Amino acid sequence: MKKTLIALAVLGAAAGVAHAQSNVTIYGVVDTGYILESGRDVRMGENINNRIGFRGSEDLGGGLKATFELEKRFDLFDGSMGNSNTAGYQANRGATGKDWDGAANLGLAGNWGRVRFGRVNELTTETIRKFDPFYQYGVGSMLLSANRSARIDNTARYDSPKWSGFSFGASYSLGQNTRNDGGYVGDGGAANPFYSSGASNDGYGINLSYDNGPFMATANWSRLADSDDSDTWNVGLAYKFGPARVSLLYENTSNEGWAGGGNSAPKAKSSWQARGLDTDLWLLGLEWDIGPGQLDASVQYMDFDPSASKAQGGYDADVYKYAIGYTYNLSKRTSAYAQVSYSDFDEQSAGKAISGLERSDMWGFQIGMTHKF
Repeated sequence: MKKTLIALAVLGAAAGVAHAQSNVTIYGVVDTGYILESGRDVRMGENINNRIGFRGSEDLGGGLKATFELEKRFDLFDGSMGNSNTAGYQANRGATGKDWDGAANLGLAGNWGRVRFGRVNELTTETIRKFDPFYQYGVGSMLLSANRSARIDNTARYDSPKWSGFSFGASYSLGQNTRNDGGYVGDGGAANPFYSSGASNDGYGINLSYDNGPFMATANWSRLADSDDSDTWNVGLAYKFGPARVSLLYENTSNEGWAGGGNSAPKAKSSWQARGLDTDLWLLGLEWDIGPGQLDASVQYMDFDPSASKAQGGYDADVYKYAIGYTYNLSKRTSAYAQVSYSDFDEQSAGKAISGLERSDMWGFQIGMTHKF
């Protein structure tokens, strides 16, 4: 009897150790509010995409861990699955059919860093958004590159540990028309007219970052899979002093096959849907802790250059965007926010390409509430 009790005690202790070595975290965001933009009716929408996710790890011994993450997006205003914050998602909703439209990956981690396989955040987007005061959310968001995607499929991604503030990352994505998120370029959450025609190529990404004390910097180069060998590179700098942080970023995009601009696509005269697009974006940002919240502001300039179409009546537009907002923290996990933005597109064709509407300018207003768990 005593031996039996001892054996049961040992088994119970072992089970407790095994349980302690594994953990799963449930996390999420619920966000809702109202958005009003020039030329559009008032609509309900979110600032941060609504989501619920599961993140976990298991201790394999010897300093090695197995990791996984599964994340689902949903619409709070009607309870439907998926993320319809952008018209681009609505346009691709039936085609993509993703059950886990956030992250969906499995990997290993140790003192050498972390590697993940599956659907992961795109390196360039994840790192450069830290230099946008609005973190690429809402009507105040930076004008997004045609060649960046929030998440990418069929990918292996490595992230190093930090060494005295320095870190780096790299990713490789299979081509052959594998799917990724067709992002959007800012105002209105319009369907991305820059989305590549799907010419087959593998995807790559590399990042070098520094984050130590008040100073932060990052540099990226990436090429999305199936983008007709289009690429993006960007750099970001930020410095925090007292309650304020100032940031500066630059991004260059060379898109070889945007919006039906593949080799077989017609190059219509005076059309913004033409093969070959270069953009240069500058953003100056300010974040300032005021009272129980944070004031955010940014000024942006984009040189919008569909260079390959100029001989056919194309154009070169100078786009300016100004944004200001305030987030009021009701608690550590709940906040209310308000944002206002104004965009000068220079030409209506550029306005259509960026916002989805043929406008030379656009106002954006957004208010709402966010809870994180």
